[in-house]
Amino acid sequence: MVLVLGWPGAAAAQCAMCKTALTNSPEGRDLGEQFNRAILLMIGAPYAVFGVVGAALFRERLRAAWRRFRPRLSPAGPTPRP
Repeated sequence: MVLVLGWPGAAAAQCAMCKTALTNSPEGRDLGEQFNRAILLMIGAPYAVFGVVGAALFRERLRAAWRRFRPRLSPAGPTPRP
């Protein structure tokens, strides 16, 4: 992903209509690289959000499993599992 974001010219993130509109105007030629980067950023943002949420849920499940299987110690000794 970092390689694609770092090299937007080769990624060709633009659709045919956007590319035609940007390459046919002098202002568009100046904006082409920034436009590619913006498109790639918008593509990658949902994956980052879902990845963070997924990692947080996975971490919470691991913690719950650890709490469930960890032996509980009391002053009188370990308590039996239910």
